[in-house]
Amino acid sequence: MLRIVAGVVLLLGLRSISFAWQAPEGLFDRFLERMEGEQKRLPDYVCSQTIERFGRAAAHRELQRIDIVRLDVAVTGDRELYGRPGARQFYGKSLAEVIGSGFVSTGRFALFTRQILNTSKTMYKYQGLNERPGKPAHEYDFDVDPASSNYVLRSGNAEAKTGYQGSFWIHADSLDLLRVEVQAFDIPEHLGLSEAKTTLIYGRMSIGQESILLPVLTTATVITTDGLENVNRIQVQGCRRFQSESTLSFDAPAEASPKPHETFTLPSGAVLELALDEGLNLSSATVGQPLRASLARDLRLGERLLAPQGTVVRGQVVQVEKRAIPYPTYQIGLTFDALELGGESVPLNVTLAETSPVAGLIQQSRKLNPAFQAGGKPRMQLLVRKVQTGEGYLEWDARKGQILPGLKMKWRVTGDK
Repeated sequence: MLRIVAGVVLLLGLRSISFAWQAPEGLFDRFLERMEGEQKRLPDYVCSQTIERFGRAAAHRELQRIDIVRLDVAVTGDRELYGRPGARQFYGKSLAEVIGSGFVSTGRFALFTRQILNTSKTMYKYQGLNERPGKPAHEYDFDVDPASSNYVLRSGNAEAKTGYQGSFWIHADSLDLLRVEVQAFDIPEHLGLSEAKTTLIYGRMSIGQESILLPVLTTATVITTDGLENVNRIQVQGCRRFQSESTLSFDAPAEASPKPHETFTLPSGAVLELALDEGLNLSSATVGQPLRASLARDLRLGERLLAPQGTVVRGQVVQVEKRAIPYPTYQIGLTFDALELGGESVPLNVTLAETSPVAGLIQQSRKLNPAFQAGGKPRMQLLVRKVQTGEGYLEWDARKGQILPGLKMKWRVTGDK
């Protein structure tokens, strides 16, 4: 794909289109009308999305899978929303904040294509009828300059808006969008990135009696100036329609009518003693994977019993990061956000305060103590990372393989959700 730098420009209102071949009369307008209808239907649905993240230190090495992130995604207005799989609540923060580290690509569910088809900001060139992929397809090149772009690249604490260019293919008969290829250009040097590209493959998904056009498979790649490559492979696996009784809510929902078990408030500083009900295989754990624990002791407010021992508490994995130095370890991020009581789900906002010693758990300290005890065995200590409110992080020896059921933890209430 080469950036368009010359050509005959035909102005059609706000639309700028330059043609290498003459497009069939009315083709582009019919395609835009069809896509506008598809885009308007997207807010009716929430879809499950799996992000496989890969990386390699140089082009001659094989890509290594880093982790898998599973999320629900929806679109409203000019925002894409992300949430825990199966939940009716979406995160009130960016996906990068939710995942915590590593390369993550957003906007690929709807927003990227929406801007590409914004005729007031994009230049197009018709490239003729060919086959892609294995289907008769009309090809268009496009170009969005930095001043019109909403494509933002971030690297560490630095970010910049860049222009981009690429191609898309339209099915010759149905006028469905088949494929979009995008490449950023003129990336600012201070980002330390040499390349950023995305490929979106479109297909139809059946939802009941309906069929909706979606980017079913997306590959997003960034390469740093020193050759480090990171790849996201994003697959949409299933969608469901928002039902009339469904509520689109965020981490800080609007006030609603009190439920039977929301008549009490957990005081800040109260401690929930939890025991994991299910183990966690670290080699296959994914961000967004559900967690289930139970109260190891009654939860009381003074003499009042709020929740008995055994009450189920639900959460999810928010980070899985493997490290190789000084020996293989995992950093596991957890959160628990709901307590099930009497058929109701009571929101929680708790932060990990303490974890019982267990094989595989690496002791963490607020400062490293190099002192040795006579006859004592050497042990590894790690500095505690900064803990986000509402989360907890465990450093785990990768050689132990998994976190077994029964792991006991104390989580402290840090405010109402």
